[in-house]
Amino acid sequence: MKVTSYTKLNAYEVDGNDLAIYWNEQEHEPKENETEVYWTYDHCQAFASDSRNVLIEKIMATKYPTYGSEVAAIVNGGESAQEHEAFRTQAKALADGWVNK
Repeated sequence: MKVTSYTKLNAYEVDGNDLAIYWNEQEHEPKENETEVYWTYDHCQAFASDSRNVLIEKIMATKYPTYGSEVAAIVNGGESAQEHEAFRTQAKALADGWVNK
């Protein structure tokens, strides 16, 4: 899921037991009729108490919302499989970043 913010966000934000994870930060020039720079992020909502494996699953679900879509990316091979592997590596790094805090 993509989110937009007029302030830079931390990679991990906790509100009570809710954990928001943000990655793929992109800075954008102000929109027409606006003066503020804004940022977009990919975003995952989880619980602060979620295990590493659960965090990885939730992050992966932002790009592959069903088991079938994830399997299809792997089975299709080529660029789809490479993108899946790269995203899984990123998901593991994001989960580790929270778990190892």
